[in-house]
Amino acid sequence: MAPFRAHNDMVWDGEVVRCATMAHHANLGGGIHGGVLAAMLDAVMGGNVILGLPADKMAVTSSMTVNYLRAGRIGDTLVASAVVRKLGRSLAYADGTVTVEGSDDPVATATGVFAIIRRPTPDPLVRF
Repeated sequence: MAPFRAHNDMVWDGEVVRCATMAHHANLGGGIHGGVLAAMLDAVMGGNVILGLPADKMAVTSSMTVNYLRAGRIGDTLVASAVVRKLGRSLAYADGTVTVEGSDDPVATATGVFAIIRRPTPDPLVRF
């Protein structure tokens, strides 16, 4: 599991990212912080791009636009899903949506562009 997702209570579940929200995910107004939603969208879009790549490739975010449509609330289980629109040799394009589990009404949507790069060889000295 990616350290960032684990630290922020985000779980990769097949092709979606889930987050059972708690008080530490909230902004000052009591809604789920936009950064949590953006991180979920980035993770799910990038993750789904990576699923379509050969093992020696990976993807990194080049740009992302997020549209916040309504507030998520503490206690909601948020589910982020993505559709890869185009997977090219050097760039990939994806769309993402965050909903509250059990609802089709989006909390946030996003579009993302991802650069496809060679997967670096892991450094044995780096620890997460």
